[in-house]
Amino acid sequence: MRIIAIANQKGGVGKTTLTLTLGRALTERGRRVLLIDLDPQMSLTIALGVTDTEDRSLSEVIGGATEGTATIADVARD
Repeated sequence: MRIIAIANQKGGVGKTTLTLTLGRALTERGRRVLLIDLDPQMSLTIALGVTDTEDRSLSEVIGGATEGTATIADVARD
């Protein structure tokens, strides 16, 4: 399994666009892809058409700002 991470602190450098395009290209070639959106603005999530987030980003859940942190921690231990 190969892991590719795309990160940069500066905004507006194309991280979301690159991630979305690369993910789609890899799936078109038959690869299994997992895209994780840690951006509080949820740009990748929205671009993928996911709308049932109830305005909670994954970064908020991991950071403990919303309910669900304990569930993630419990799953990680198993």
